[in-house]
Amino acid sequence: MSEEYQSCLVSRLSRFVTLTDHERAFIAQMEKDEHPRNKGRPVVSVGDRTEGIMVLKTGWAVVKADSSDGRSQILRVYLPGEVMGLAEIGSSRASHRIMMQTDGVICPFPRGGLAPLYSEYPRLGALLTAVGSLDQIALRHHASSLGSMDASGKLRFWLLQLRSRLEVANVGLGNRFQVPFSQVEIGQAVGLTSIYVNKLLRRFVENGDIEIERPYVRLLKRDEWEKDCEFVNAFVDMDTSWFPPAIGAKATSSADLAKPV
Repeated sequence: MSEEYQSCLVSRLSRFVTLTDHERAFIAQMEKDEHPRNKGRPVVSVGDRTEGIMVLKTGWAVVKADSSDGRSQILRVYLPGEVMGLAEIGSSRASHRIMMQTDGVICPFPRGGLAPLYSEYPRLGALLTAVGSLDQIALRHHASSLGSMDASGKLRFWLLQLRSRLEVANVGLGNRFQVPFSQVEIGQAVGLTSIYVNKLLRRFVENGDIEIERPYVRLLKRDEWEKDCEFVNAFVDMDTSWFPPAIGAKATSSADLAKPV
């Protein structure tokens, strides 16, 4: 990677606090061991022994579950700059498979390497914990949408949440963003058939709700959609008040930056 490359993980975390050089150096260590992966390649298979976490340095990945009748379900989408395996850090073996949705680079980081987070980088450890918490809240919102909304609402909510998560890492600003999924895969993520997904997308386009320039989608009525879906962006308001100070340097939170002088 070029020295000028801006880490998506740094960009994602900087959304909430201003990272110190000390903390950036630790993140650089997390991303040091790079492993390119092609689209469709497995990252983790069910039953694999898990050795730690993985930073998705570039590219997209998905968590999949397979039923006995051969159908697949996409349980989660991982975006550039996200950390895979934090929620499963207490388990020694993988319970679901992770596949690359696009070409990308993963960076494995052993469990033992995380220990300094709690002694030398306590604020960074708190931040990763808080981001993981927001990820879980977003997943619950998605699960709730699958159980309570009609087909149109499910797809609209999924697109809204994908846009909001991309914005956190500054890789999907505004209302135009990448959606590198086939209609079959979108159906696996929202519990619909590919035929129904195709029907809904055509309806959205005809009604002037979205524009599609594959693999990009532009939301033309985002505010209206958010109101109709009662959409809550889990990543807008992180509580950083409980974070310990950054050791060895004065740290500034995003809340501090917003305070008037």
